[in-house]
Amino acid sequence: MEKYSRKSFKYIFGMNSIYLGNNYLWISFESLFLPFLIARMVAQNAQSLYLGIIAFAGIIIGISFNVFAGITTDSLETRFGRRRPFIMLGSAITLASLIYFIIFHSSIISILIVYILIEIGSNMAYGSYLPLVRDIIPDYQRGTSSGISGFFTLIGTALGFGISGLLLGYNKLNLALMAIILSLFITTLFTVNTIRNEDYRSNADKIFFHFSKLFKKIANQQKFKWMSISNFFIIIGSSGLTFFEFYYFEYILNIKNSAIYVAIAGLIILTVSAISAVLIGFISDKIGKDFFIFILPVIGGISVLMIIFVRSFYLFLIIGSVLGITFGNYFSMSNSYISYVVPRGSAGRFMSLFSFSTGIGEAFSPMVYGFILFIFGGQKLIAYVRLFEISSLFYFIGAIIIFFKVVNLKPELIKNN
Repeated sequence: MEKYSRKSFKYIFGMNSIYLGNNYLWISFESLFLPFLIARMVAQNAQSLYLGIIAFAGIIIGISFNVFAGITTDSLETRFGRRRPFIMLGSAITLASLIYFIIFHSSIISILIVYILIEIGSNMAYGSYLPLVRDIIPDYQRGTSSGISGFFTLIGTALGFGISGLLLGYNKLNLALMAIILSLFITTLFTVNTIRNEDYRSNADKIFFHFSKLFKKIANQQKFKWMSISNFFIIIGSSGLTFFEFYYFEYILNIKNSAIYVAIAGLIILTVSAISAVLIGFISDKIGKDFFIFILPVIGGISVLMIIFVRSFYLFLIIGSVLGITFGNYFSMSNSYISYVVPRGSAGRFMSLFSFSTGIGEAFSPMVYGFILFIFGGQKLIAYVRLFEISSLFYFIGAIIIFFKVVNLKPELIKNN
């Protein structure tokens, strides 16, 4: 098949399906399984601290495998393709870890070990399938692809909140884990089967990897460099919030059986967000991505500040929906945006390094927020006020960097970006 030939909607749909399985997995552990199990083993005032440390350990180790997979699959040649072997290997490690977790989850140490293994496997797969948009999808369809990946990201997150939250609310942890195993297995098969005829060496120029040459390239790629820095601040401002939603509902909104309400909120907020993802993806193909890349984190920062004044679950749903729309679309669109500025043939290397900035932010975010909550008294209102203030600050720093260093918002140039 011709390189960068136009892809059918079915093809783009199948290629991106693995986003659903992995995000179903990630949000279930971040928002539900980890806080739920830690709350059963640790004193109330130290729960956030333990949660932040475990999250940091798992994510920081996992992202190294993300970068390794992206770099390795750029130059990998096998009978099974370039990206597919690491997608399958990473998913296999994750599935085996989940099966182990069904049997062993009764101590902090076992939780830590399994979470690290899950992060290793899922990040290995993620670092391999992230460059597919540059490998296979033509320029004029990448916005559509980012919209569909965003759709799957949000639907997977909604399933994590919804199904895992509902089952956990009824103390069906093992059943929730089996649902994730089934989802990840099916979506991985969809992705590797869809790309089987195009995941080969001729889809990219062969470039031998040297760290010195790579960092020299990065120094010359100003948009890539500044976008990665801004992305770090936006991710550190946003991703850690989901880890503490369970505790926020239980201790600040005084909601009993918080897992059920996390499920309700997740389904409502992320269904709205998923619908917006495809629409914004199509619009961005028409008017350009620069406007959205800047405005989405601005709206996100404002939304986080507004949560400070929330005392009602229903008001939380409204503000949370806006926050979900902004972050979900920023996350998927930023990957597509980066695919336009990285050198051809080095998509895996550059996009893995961009993903590394995401991973570093994701690792530090829960640890920072865990320490903030611990320092300001644990599960108290003032602690969460400080948390939301700092979160919005990170959002705004990222948006400012994007405005001055990354995007060009001159009206006559928007359509060309």
